[in-house]
Amino acid sequence: MDSNLFLAYGLLRWPTPVVLIVLLLSSISGTDAQPRCGTYLLTSSQALHKTVNARQSTASFQIGDPLTVPAFSFRQGLRYQTTTTCRWVGEHCYIFVEDEIWKTPRITKKGIESLAVAFDQSTPIHADQGIYQTTTGIFGMPPDVDGDPRIFIVVLDIIDSVISGTFSGYYDTENQQPPISREIVYVDSNPIDLDSNLARATLAHEFQHMLHWAADPDENKWLDEGCSEYAELACGYKDTTATSASGYLQVPNLLRTSDPSLLIGSSTGISSEASWGSNGFFLPILFDQSFLLVTYIAEQYGHPAIGSLVADPENGTASVDNMLGGLEYEERFWDVWGNWISAVFLDQEEGELGFRQLDVGKVRRDTLGVPSDMQTYSLQLWGVDYFVTDGEAGGAGLSADVSSQSDLMAVIINSVEGGYTSSAITIPGGSVRRIGSYGPGHRVLAFTRTSDRSEVYSFTLSPMEGTTPAACDFDASGLVDLSDFIEFVSIFGKAANQPGYDSSMDLNGGGSVDFADFLIFASNFGTFP
Repeated sequence: MDSNLFLAYGLLRWPTPVVLIVLLLSSISGTDAQPRCGTYLLTSSQALHKTVNARQSTASFQIGDPLTVPAFSFRQGLRYQTTTTCRWVGEHCYIFVEDEIWKTPRITKKGIESLAVAFDQSTPIHADQGIYQTTTGIFGMPPDVDGDPRIFIVVLDIIDSVISGTFSGYYDTENQQPPISREIVYVDSNPIDLDSNLARATLAHEFQHMLHWAADPDENKWLDEGCSEYAELACGYKDTTATSASGYLQVPNLLRTSDPSLLIGSSTGISSEASWGSNGFFLPILFDQSFLLVTYIAEQYGHPAIGSLVADPENGTASVDNMLGGLEYEERFWDVWGNWISAVFLDQEEGELGFRQLDVGKVRRDTLGVPSDMQTYSLQLWGVDYFVTDGEAGGAGLSADVSSQSDLMAVIINSVEGGYTSSAITIPGGSVRRIGSYGPGHRVLAFTRTSDRSEVYSFTLSPMEGTTPAACDFDASGLVDLSDFIEFVSIFGKAANQPGYDSSMDLNGGGSVDFADFLIFASNFGTFP
């Protein structure tokens, strides 16, 4: 059969969403040469919701024992059988090597031993703890459907796809089910060097997928992949320099990239709610975004919070809310999301609101003058647009009238003496909202879309004093009235960088919404801006 016809036949065997995403990846693979995890392409709704009620009783393996295992061909889109032999028995793992690659130059005793030592004994972060202890201490314990406490690490030459690129490893949930019923992670031998940080990072990454499946088998892909990326960092294998999340930082909104190979339309699903769900579309470039978000959560709330996220039976943002409530924090997911947006921007400029473990590179931003006519952009769901106001905006303050059919969040970052403040403001779809930040300071605006009704949003920028009637007309209705008062009261008492703070109501720019701001609002009540 012609190779192209054979590939097309293989793709037809995959679920339709997977076919679409693999075809989509063909336009991205040229810019994404780094081998990636393949787990997110294997997860199916059927496998996600299966449960295993019985455990098999199996004997331990010894070096030299053969084992036929299932593997996955990303070229053909189907599972096949391959023969392997046990080459290492450790405290927490077996290492099986595919027979057809044994005694080839890429398979060395040093490489196999390095994987075993990393998994069982030592990582760069913990000299006395391997990947197994480090990750189970954060994410929870693995499943055990076969009665053998050791994890099967299968080293093989993964059959990559000329369309979807190269894969460094994967975890296949189907192996947890009969007739296989074993805990298996797969690590590639070509082009990966087994004695490399990439191989060890892959092992940590794929093992986290197994731990996450054990606790919450239908978790949203963004949270599962974000945790696996963080597992690499927690073990010491992740790049922490400014290049660590460069894919996302260069393109924080896929609908506005200047790279024609990355122009993503709504037909791909990237702009629907499903794009971050359990079985929706998930592009490799979003691994970086998920990594930054989970890392930020880990830094702000600690490893117990990550463990709670994984263990929570809810998914995605609901898990974050449950975790924060369970640990008795006031904020919820949207507070974290807004602060994270600020942290990504400020990391190079101000460490207090940035990341502690990473040197986050410069995120893409546009510069706008003030005043600015109507600006209209397309915004990917969960994407972020950053806008820097020019230095001539003046010290009076800044106002923006924002509208969209989809729900938005606007984040205003304001430079103040000694640092920065961050204010996250929710904007319901179908409404116009006047947001602002008053007093002196250089300001950054960021917009993120949080529902899938429309990709398009618009805003204008104006210099504005907080003492004016227009600043008090929060819904831009042309009258400072009861609806504006209700908005003001809902924020009263909030201070900068606290959950719920809205700089639009901090009319004197004092850093909190207090009685002085109430007096300003009261003096303008009933007026027509």
